[in-house]
Amino acid sequence: MYYPYLRGKQFDLLALTALINEKRWSHQIVPIIEPVRDSATLKKTIELFDQMNLSLYIVENPQVGTFKLFNDKKHTWILSDSSSVKKARIITETDLTKPADLFLFNEHSPRTVQQIQHLMEQKAQMVIPDQGRFRILPVDERILLQESFQPRRHIADYGIKEDDFFTDNHLYYLEDGFSGYSDYTIEGSHYFDKGGPSRAIAIHVTYFDAYLNLRVKHFVSDTNDSAKDQGVKFNEALIKLSKWYYRNQDQLLLTLGLQQLLSYEKEGKFPGLGTIKKWSLAHHLELLSSFFDHGDHWMEGMK
Repeated sequence: MYYPYLRGKQFDLLALTALINEKRWSHQIVPIIEPVRDSATLKKTIELFDQMNLSLYIVENPQVGTFKLFNDKKHTWILSDSSSVKKARIITETDLTKPADLFLFNEHSPRTVQQIQHLMEQKAQMVIPDQGRFRILPVDERILLQESFQPRRHIADYGIKEDDFFTDNHLYYLEDGFSGYSDYTIEGSHYFDKGGPSRAIAIHVTYFDAYLNLRVKHFVSDTNDSAKDQGVKFNEALIKLSKWYYRNQDQLLLTLGLQQLLSYEKEGKFPGLGTIKKWSLAHHLELLSSFFDHGDHWMEGMK
C-alpha cells in the first residue's frame, strides 16, 4: 500500500478530491495529511474521505504551518462513529503518551526501544524513515518513508537533468519487510509556504519505465532571467510536456491530471502555479492507483 505524505496545502487537497469525485482513486492509496492551515478545503476533504469510506490519516500534532498555532479552529469536521479517517501523531520527545492509530518518526524522534516501548504496546502502524537507526526498531507494522523526489535549489536547475529515478518501492516493499511505503510525492520533505511569481516554471510528471520503476520527467521553461511573463514560461514548459506525451503516448497513461495539463496548450491559458501542482499531483496519484488496482495492466487506466 502507498501512504503519500502531504502537508495539506489547498491544491494538494483539491487533487485528492478531484480524483475521488471522478472515481479514479484506489483503496490501496492511504494519504497521511499533516494540516498546515485551518481551512474549509481541509474540512471538506476529510469529510469526503469519511463519507466515501476511504482510509485517511490526519496528523494531530503538526510540526509546520499555522494550523498548530491556534487551539480554537474555525473549520472543524464531523466524522461518523466508524470513520475511515484515523489519527496519526508525530513522535517527539515531549509527546510520547497520547494514543494514535499511526505514529510517524522523524529526525527529532526518540529512537531507542526503551523510549518508545509504550507506543509499541499500542500495536499501531509506524512510519519509519529510511535510516539505519530507525529501520532496526522491532516494529511489526512498518511503513517505509523515503525522500523519492530529488529537489533542486532553483527551479531552473531541473532543466539540467530532465529525467530522474523516483522509486521502486511499489515493487519491493513487501519483500523488504514493510506493510507499505510512503514518500512526499512530487514536492519533497522540506516545507515552505510562499507564493508569488517564479523566475522559472517546471512541470513534474511521473511515469513508469519498461521495468515498472517509477521515474519523473521535468519540463522547464526557457526564459528564466526574471519573474515576468508567467504565462509565457508555462507555455514553454507545456510545449515540452506535450511533445514528450504525444511521442510516447502508447506507453503512457492519460490520467485526469495529465489530460488537464495538456488541455491548457489548446486553450492558451496559464492556470496558476497552484493548479499546475494540483494536476501534476493528481496524475501521480492516479498513476499509482492504476498500478495497484491493475498490476501489469496499469496502462489501461482506471475504469
